[in-house]
Amino acid sequence: MVAGLECFDTTLMPHLIILGLGIFALTPAGDLIMLPALKSKYPILETKFGRTIAGLLLIMFSGFTVSAHTLWMHNKAQEMGGGSFCSGGGVCDCASVIGNADWNTAPVIGVPWGLLGMLAFALFMWIVISIAKEPSASWVITNLKIGTNFAILGMGIVFYLMYAEYEIGKICQFCTTAHAAHIATTVGLFKLAGMHSTDDWVRAKGLVKDEGQHRQRRKKSGYVVPKAAQTDSVEEEE
Repeated sequence: MVAGLECFDTTLMPHLIILGLGIFALTPAGDLIMLPALKSKYPILETKFGRTIAGLLLIMFSGFTVSAHTLWMHNKAQEMGGGSFCSGGGVCDCASVIGNADWNTAPVIGVPWGLLGMLAFALFMWIVISIAKEPSASWVITNLKIGTNFAILGMGIVFYLMYAEYEIGKICQFCTTAHAAHIATTVGLFKLAGMHSTDDWVRAKGLVKDEGQHRQRRKKSGYVVPKAAQTDSVEEEE
């Protein structure tokens, strides 16, 4: 077998592809994967803010799905009392890691790591989606602080789980993908936080506002009374 291929598992590919696209979107070259059709439908993707949001959501979604995959493996290991749940050989063996009763649940609370990963990435997605919907809201800075602080806490958990793999003597490819997703999420959240109040953020706020007005027009058969006109109308009635 070619060196390194013993760690390859085809069922991991969907998670890796989504994660890779998300990470690429965070780079300066991220604009290359934003298709014209997407930009036409979502003008916010023309901004660095929009591309960062899109990249983060892809990364977080991949982290959520791979965490769900590891939770399935955990439950399967509990049901069967062991077994092989992924391709591997040599040092790569996710079954030996996820099926290890000494390390496969969080200390004290006893919750499977896959479930905690799903909850963490769901929280991160909620934070990012809420910011994308209302970038000018007063609570945006608070949400950014919550996201970055939880991300830092999660980094401690990632290091703990890497130590667990070292103690077991095996590497879990799916766990490592979840760890990579969390690291990328942490970098992306700090990048988003550093972008707050910049010209790009201000431009994104304007685009989000315009998109909201377009949605109103569609709901009201193509016409929304401008705010200025509404104010003048009220004054005339008085």
